[in-house]
Amino acid sequence: MIPFQERKKIRRILYSKPTLIALALVLIAVINGAWGIHQKAEIAISERDIAKRSLTELEARNAELNVSLERIRSANGKEEIIRQNFSVAKAGEEVVNVVDDSVKKSENGEASATKGFWQRIINFFAGN
Repeated sequence: MIPFQERKKIRRILYSKPTLIALALVLIAVINGAWGIHQKAEIAISERDIAKRSLTELEARNAELNVSLERIRSANGKEEIIRQNFSVAKAGEEVVNVVDDSVKKSENGEASATKGFWQRIINFFAGN
C-alpha cells in the first residue's frame, strides 16, 4: 500500500494549480525563446542572400577590371590611355582640338559667359 499512497501523493503534487502554472510559465518562456531564434534565423538568411548578390556583383566587377587591366598592359592599351589623358601625337601626326561654340573667348583669352537678351538691353542703355 505504500507505493500506491506515494503515487497518489506525487500525482496530487504534479496536478496541483501552482505546479501547472509553473509549467505553463516555463512553456511560455521556451516558446518565446524559440520565436526569437526563429526571427534571428530569418534575418540571417536574408542577410546571407544580400551578401551572395553582393559577392556575384563584386566578382563580375573583378572580371571587368581584369579585362581592362589586361587591355591597359598591352602596348596599344598604354598608347590609348596616354592619348586620352594627354593631348599627344606621334611623329607625323597632328592634334586637332575641337572647341564648343557656346564658350567664346574674350580679348584677354579668358572664357566669357554668353549674355542673355535682357542683359544685352541693360548693357546697351548703360553704355557698357
